[in-house]
Amino acid sequence: MEKVLNKLNFSVFYYQKKLLYDHNIYTSSPFLVILDRNYLQLTGVQMHIEILSKDLYTLTVEVDEAPLHNFISGRNEQEVLDWEYKHTYRFGDPVENENFNFTILLKDGVNVDKITGENFYFVARSSRQLINDYKDNLLIEATQVDATAINISLVANNYQQGKDFLDKYVETIIEHDLQRKNHIAFSTIDFIDEQLADVFDSLSLAEQSLQDFKTRRQVVDVNLKAGQIYENLQLINVEKDQMEAHINNLEFLNENFQNDEDFTAHSVTVISDLNNQVLNDLLNEYINLIGRVNHLLENRQAKSPQLRELNFQINNLKNTILVNLQYELDASRLALQQVEQKLRTLNSELNSLPETQRNLISFERNFRLNDEIYTFLIQKRSEAQIAKASNLPDYEIIDYPAYEGMKAPKEARNIVLMIFLGLLIPTVYMLIHEAFFEKIADIDDYRLGFESPVLGQIYLSSNGEKRLFEEDNNRPIAAEAFRKLRTNLGFWTWQHEKKGRIILFTSTMPGEGKTFCSYNLGHALGAIGKKVVILDFDLRKGDLSQNYFGNREHGISEYLSSQVALDDVIEKKHGSNVEYISTGPLPPNPSELVESEECRDMLYELRKKYDYIIADTAPTSVTAESLSLGRMADLVLVVLRVNYTLKKEFTEVLKELEDSLGKKVTVLLNGVKASRNRYYNYSSYYLKQNQKKHV
Repeated sequence: MEKVLNKLNFSVFYYQKKLLYDHNIYTSSPFLVILDRNYLQLTGVQMHIEILSKDLYTLTVEVDEAPLHNFISGRNEQEVLDWEYKHTYRFGDPVENENFNFTILLKDGVNVDKITGENFYFVARSSRQLINDYKDNLLIEATQVDATAINISLVANNYQQGKDFLDKYVETIIEHDLQRKNHIAFSTIDFIDEQLADVFDSLSLAEQSLQDFKTRRQVVDVNLKAGQIYENLQLINVEKDQMEAHINNLEFLNENFQNDEDFTAHSVTVISDLNNQVLNDLLNEYINLIGRVNHLLENRQAKSPQLRELNFQINNLKNTILVNLQYELDASRLALQQVEQKLRTLNSELNSLPETQRNLISFERNFRLNDEIYTFLIQKRSEAQIAKASNLPDYEIIDYPAYEGMKAPKEARNIVLMIFLGLLIPTVYMLIHEAFFEKIADIDDYRLGFESPVLGQIYLSSNGEKRLFEEDNNRPIAAEAFRKLRTNLGFWTWQHEKKGRIILFTSTMPGEGKTFCSYNLGHALGAIGKKVVILDFDLRKGDLSQNYFGNREHGISEYLSSQVALDDVIEKKHGSNVEYISTGPLPPNPSELVESEECRDMLYELRKKYDYIIADTAPTSVTAESLSLGRMADLVLVVLRVNYTLKKEFTEVLKELEDSLGKKVTVLLNGVKASRNRYYNYSSYYLKQNQKKHV
């Protein structure tokens, strides 16, 4: 992939912004960017070009995070963070700063008037970025399961650019395959060229030495015996040279065979020079087995049982070949030693010849020896070149790359998908919201989902007051809602007709306003002369005591643990019918205290003294105290705060209370927003009453 991209020089991509997408203008870009690869370049960032005239343009760059790439080393050197750049340049002038270095040229024949105001940009990409992009979009698959042909397809946002890439891609694959097959031939030629260089120097020196000797000694001929010795030496030297070349060939083949797992690329010429039919047959069989393995792999049969059997045969055959190569090497080296012994014997005979004749023979022998070696190496080099030239690639192109069709965007599919998702997403949201997060909005919403009666609705206080009946202005609409609730209590079926009526306030979760409602209902009842006591039975938190009563020294927890008397925990206010009992110190065992006999006795005593006992308890979904106190209460008010309480949790809590306590459970809606007409009618009514009193 890297070789392909280096051939194409796809370092810069050009785009033109459209309404819905960015158009790749590979061949139609009005300008050309020339990167200076000797400098670090900012890659992967949009660099916007605004063409002002045929001479000027404005470059704008905004970077959140991007690398500076070194095109020479192929690595990213550092990161650029939160950087902005804008400047106007002339076409053809270098653009230089610490983050990039390039030149932008306006192409010939461009009509500047037509492109002025268009939004162009270019992106410089490193080789690694390009490889990742093209690798993700390249698909290679077999035409059929058992076929030897494959389809190569590429998804690109510019047809011509994608076609150029595929052209170079298949071309590079074929080149790579041929280079792999010619690897051994190239290695052999390089080895022979090294040997030829040394032999050529030795041959030239031997020739010059022979000529100098003949000229200096005026030697014309040698006797018959010296000629015979010389001929024998010549034959044995040729045999020795061939033997050494054979050993070098075996060593070269043995080394390459051990280091190369795939032997199919070896030159046929190198194999045929072994002059060993058994070894040649073994090597040919090995090449055939490797070819069968490659055929299975190309047909995606990597898990075939036949492949495992072939690999087993290949390993055994490879070991056999290595043993035969080593045996042939040992035999050849022994034969070379015998030839060298013959040479030493003939050299001894030459020593007995006259010095001039002996020296002449030595010079001639050295010259002819180098000449034979040089001729032999030239022949072997020609054979290796013939083997290289006869190699053909394993792959061929059946059909050249062509345009297949638009993959995206597909308008019909996108419209159908848009309509489907437009209906599906809101539906799923509504179902999830209704199942887990839906809240009760108002009284009508409540009545659609629940059958339990609603005893009253408490409106939001206009000024956020908590003590509605203790302020100078005790006529907000929220206070009127408590008066209406007080009236509705008169229609409730009470177990105790006149005194000792216990009203229990609870809720689903914290923050629904049960403390606010219990406190103000108590004062609404006290305003008509009823004797009321308000109990803070939330022994885990005690919001009523902290925010309304004020912290007191003694409270319910101390009385229930038999530390103080009942009168000591009651807070009495002069001139008020409402009295308080706070939590006292928060105990570690509130459930045990609420379920104790002392708690029942306390409520029994309070029934004798007060008309109404109002108990503010913890949320039912959090603790179990509400159920215990509810069994002793005459009325259980479950406070529901509109647009706050989750319908799912409220349903579970209400069902649990109704199953345990029966018909004494009812609902009180809190935080209801009064309609604009209701609010203004209420305000104008009281305004008229105040005006009459003033007159």
